[in-house]
Amino acid sequence: MKILALILAALVVAVALESQLPQRVMARFLPDAAFIQPRHRVDPLPVELSRLYPTIHADIVMLGDSITAAPQWSELLPGRDVVNRGASGDTVGEILGRINAVTRLRPRLVFVLAGTNDLGYGTPPAALLQPFRTLIDELRKTGAGVVVQSVLYVTDDHAWPDVRRHWDFRRNDQIRVLNEGLRALATETGSDYLDLNAGLAPNGALPAELTTDGLHLSAAAYIRWAAMVEAYLRSARAGVKATGG
Repeated sequence: MKILALILAALVVAVALESQLPQRVMARFLPDAAFIQPRHRVDPLPVELSRLYPTIHADIVMLGDSITAAPQWSELLPGRDVVNRGASGDTVGEILGRINAVTRLRPRLVFVLAGTNDLGYGTPPAALLQPFRTLIDELRKTGAGVVVQSVLYVTDDHAWPDVRRHWDFRRNDQIRVLNEGLRALATETGSDYLDLNAGLAPNGALPAELTTDGLHLSAAAYIRWAAMVEAYLRSARAGVKATGG
């Protein structure tokens, strides 16, 4: 009986976590719903460095949060005039706040991947579309082409020790809704849409071998991502030529 009771208790907890019941209950009775959300941490170093770098022009800018910030994009895309302007923890609004660090480079093309932190902090997908539209508009004012990249799915492997994802609002069903909106927004604004999940998470969740913690990417994942970007750049619509090699 004790074993059965433990199994039933574990099932109840699992269902509650998956349904976000704890968040709903706490949001209903706590005066500050932010108490149940992850602490907002932004790495100030990439932002400060972007102000100090001597680069005055780049054909391609990779723009986003920690998922974009991690690799050396000039190494992943050899022969391309590319710079990294990712910053860990950034939301869409915070990327907008540092847009000058991108537009002053007069890029021909900007690849944008943003929104996963907003979802993690509890922002509904629909509420992200207007600030994302503003971000696209600000980039396009400089004549840059914009490639909106799909927000990457997270793992659905429950064996991962990092169970905090169950307490976050960042869920694959939310990501799917956001990506549908971003695809439509890209069409409306005359931007391109690059579906990263088609190459990294075709089954609707990030595979274990392509992630380090259920959310962030492994080296193998970045190789796949770079190949998708390179394939886009080689397509007729990109309009950005290799600088050598």
